[in-house]
Amino acid sequence: MVFVIGDIHGMLDPLKRLIWAIEDKYKIDELIFIGDYIDYGPSSKEVIDYITGLPHEKTFLAGNHEDLLLQYFNKGLRDEHFTEEYWVYDNEGRHTIRSLTGLPGYGITPEKALAAMDKKYMNFFESLLYSYEKEIDGQKYLFTHSHAGEKRIDEYLRFNRYDTFHKYLLQNDILMYNTPIWQRYNYEHKTVTEYKKVRDFVVIHGHTPVASMNDKPEYVKKYKAPYIEADRIIEAREVKLAEYVGEKNEFEFDIKKEEIYGINIDTGISIGHGLAALGIPVGYKDYPHDDYDKSMYQVVQVRSDAMNKSDYYMRYYTYTLLK
Repeated sequence: MVFVIGDIHGMLDPLKRLIWAIEDKYKIDELIFIGDYIDYGPSSKEVIDYITGLPHEKTFLAGNHEDLLLQYFNKGLRDEHFTEEYWVYDNEGRHTIRSLTGLPGYGITPEKALAAMDKKYMNFFESLLYSYEKEIDGQKYLFTHSHAGEKRIDEYLRFNRYDTFHKYLLQNDILMYNTPIWQRYNYEHKTVTEYKKVRDFVVIHGHTPVASMNDKPEYVKKYKAPYIEADRIIEAREVKLAEYVGEKNEFEFDIKKEEIYGINIDTGISIGHGLAALGIPVGYKDYPHDDYDKSMYQVVQVRSDAMNKSDYYMRYYTYTLLK
């Protein structure tokens, strides 16, 4: 099973419980982290130490918060709208500075913060991918931090490290807000029927909280995101209400496979809700039932206030293929 982990935001305890829950029930072929490891929570350093030390194959993507950190430390390669205050204060970067350096999170220069930081953390941030492609069980997936639109997708896939990515943006006068680590492509001035599929990819991403354990985040209301409690993480041209099958603990959708264009796995840990992982089966061995005609994703969620290893929720999301 390939598991994709949503936005973590310096929240170490929910992350540990999520990984424990996955390891307890599944064989892990790969862990793909969708970015935003830092800011908001108090444990950015510990989160990075934990995920880099996990004994599994791992792929790490950059989120917009890591991009802000890299701009903070790279004065010669910044978006024209970036300011140091924008990361440190508006996006809670002061918590990350404090965690990584032991210094106060504000009132210091980037040079002083960098000198106090172990070099391995900058090496980690600079190694992050800005996109990742993988074919799993015959389906092509594109992993980005926020949803990727069709425009300039070839360039974004090619320039997928911080330096080449931002050089491309500067050379072509593209704002960082219009890229696959920042844009809220499906949540600004869009209706469900206007959503577009990016080629033959299913895009797995985070960035905009779309589902919580029990109630709708204010952020979802602001961006008018599609939402049906915890089962509306699927993004499709025509999204139909899910039928809950209690004896199987599943949600069943009658949606054509080609209509599924994305799945958003940011369930709002930064605003006090949950942390989620999406499991993508790798062939027949990973299907929980003897029904290979169904394309099945499995979602593991933990609450932000869960107190022990067993305090998590498990759901199967089943997308029935229409012939």
